[in-house]
Amino acid sequence: MGLFSKSKPKVSDTPKLKCMPGDVASYKCLFLASYRKIPVEIEWGETSILDDKMSESLNMSNLNRYPCIEDGDFTVCGEHAVMTYLNIKGRTPTIHPRKARVLAMQQYWIQVLKTKFTSQVNEGDQGAAALDALDKVLTNQKYIVGEFSLADIHWAAEFKVLEDSGKASVFSNYKNVTDWLTRIKTEIPDFDVKSEKVAA
Repeated sequence: MGLFSKSKPKVSDTPKLKCMPGDVASYKCLFLASYRKIPVEIEWGETSILDDKMSESLNMSNLNRYPCIEDGDFTVCGEHAVMTYLNIKGRTPTIHPRKARVLAMQQYWIQVLKTKFTSQVNEGDQGAAALDALDKVLTNQKYIVGEFSLADIHWAAEFKVLEDSGKASVFSNYKNVTDWLTRIKTEIPDFDVKSEKVAA
């Protein structure tokens, strides 16, 4: 190789977060980036345009193609993968409870969300048991597990989609839940954003 090698094409320094409007997983990733103050360029679309090897991998494994994060020559897709990347990237502390009990409760409430409550819930009794329990937990504490955690981000994304689809009445009668959500909206800078730049 010679003294001067061919330079690589310059890539954007700002990661691209590719999201689907109305998709809960996309909002989870967006909220995490925003809370941790990671600058991302957000793209809203029906599908993600990925590099060839990632597209091939996704086609073989039949995985969702959103949300995705593209950071330089690195691309990864899927809620868990993107959130893991965003939770470690950057200089701000990761959102990871240090106490085993708190971490366990974080995972518990994420599981409750997935198994007992979804953004597709119809107005009525469906999801009421989970909301009753959540409202009770939030009676004497600021966050779902006592400190801000990924559980707050997961539940906030669900409620965001419900609000946007005109179904806020599903949870609006739960005072502690609505008080918590009002507070979360002030702590996630880009809760309502739909622009090209997030958490700049």
